[in-house]
Amino acid sequence: MAISIPDTLTADNSGKYIMSIRLRSDGLSFSGYSPSVSESFFYRNTEFDRTRPYIASLKEFFFEHEFLTYSYKQTNLLCVTPQYTMVPEDVFSDKQKSELLSFTFFAPESECLHNLLTRESAEVVFGIDEEVYEFCSRSLINPTFIHHITPQLALWKQQSRTLIPRQLYVVLHRKMMDVVCYAQGTLLFVNTFEYEKTDDILYYILYVWKQVGMDQERDQLHLYGGVSLRNSITTILRNYIQYTSPAEIPSDAYLLGTEVLQAPLDLIALSVCEL
Repeated sequence: MAISIPDTLTADNSGKYIMSIRLRSDGLSFSGYSPSVSESFFYRNTEFDRTRPYIASLKEFFFEHEFLTYSYKQTNLLCVTPQYTMVPEDVFSDKQKSELLSFTFFAPESECLHNLLTRESAEVVFGIDEEVYEFCSRSLINPTFIHHITPQLALWKQQSRTLIPRQLYVVLHRKMMDVVCYAQGTLLFVNTFEYEKTDDILYYILYVWKQVGMDQERDQLHLYGGVSLRNSITTILRNYIQYTSPAEIPSDAYLLGTEVLQAPLDLIALSVCEL
């Protein structure tokens, strides 16, 4: 099914736009905006047929939407996957990154990539399907592959610097959740858990809260995700954690346009943070 884009984005002026394509296990979404044009941000989402190989659906979608392969000011490929690990920059070696991923995961993806977290002096090492990587590398002009946790860490580090209480940030995706803890800009914990039911979500949040040593009356829990699931979890968690609230997107994001409210947090963070 064809997906429309704003009339203002054409092959002739695509060089003014930043395009971000978000790859996830059940489909993809993408956003685009021109930094020089206020409220130019747009967001689109599509789901793939799960009975077909992912690469087949990906290729078909690209062939049906020529604008994805235009020449842009910047093209980002955001990879949404729980398969990543954090490595201190002073011990990281590009030649050993595959070994690091293999040590962490029993069956790592065949293509191993990494993002430098300059503000953390660390690398995010992550895996992506080799066929998907090669297709995107061929089809797009100088794409930058970014793990979905990378822009979120940049956003939360910035937000937590001026806050005295510790912050636990939780992002609920479909069947997986990001859990990150910051204390005044210092990263204390980061992991992505896969879950099947609501009880799993509650368990991981409370487990990390206890493991990090957070205060039930003083520290803060911020939740991102679908309204229905988020509200039901919030009701239960307030029995254990006093300050539990839906997380707000950064105020700078509203300048991009109203459609930014439809986008997932990692895409929003990628648009407002300098990585």
